Amino acid sequence: MKAPFLIGIIMFILDQLTKILVDRFIIYASSVNVISFLDFFNIVNVYNTGAAFGIFRGRNSFFALIVFLFLTALSGWLYKNWNKLHKIQIYAFCLIISGGLGNLTDRLLRGAVVDFLDFGINSLRWPAFNVADSCIFIALVLILADILVFGRRKV
Repeated sequence: MKAPFLIGIIMFILDQLTKILVDRFIIYASSVNVISFLDFFNIVNVYNTGAAFGIFRGRNSFFALIVFLFLTALSGWLYKNWNKLHKIQIYAFCLIISGGLGNLTDRLLRGAVVDFLDFGINSLRWPAFNVADSCIFIALVLILADILVFGRRKV
C-alpha cells in the first residue's frame, strides 16, 4: 500500500509550502481577513515554541526532542505491525507521522512552529493551527471512528 505514504508526503509538502508562503507574504504577528462575516477566518503569522494551544511556551528544544523520539518509536511500531493493521489505521498513523514531521521540521529550521489558520467568531478565537496540526487531528478522528464503528481497539 503506497497510497498512505504518498498522502503523508503530499501533506508534509503542503504543510511546509503553506508555512513558507505565510512567512514570505504575511508580516509576523499580523493577519489577513479571509471571511469577514463575524471575523470568521483569518490567515495569521504566529510562532509557537510550546505545545498544543501554545502551552509550555519557550520549550522548543524539549518538544523537538519529544516529537523526534515519538516519531521514531511510532515509525518503528508501524513498520513492525504494518500487516496487522487495517487500512484506516495505516492512513491515520501515516498522517500522524506526516504532521509530526511537519512541525518537527519547523522546530529544527525555524526555532518554532508556524501557525496560520485562525478561526473564530469575533473575539472568540480557536488557537491558530496549521496543516500539520490538521493531519494529526484528522488521524485522531480516523482512529476514534475505527474504534467506535468497527470496535477495533488492539493491534
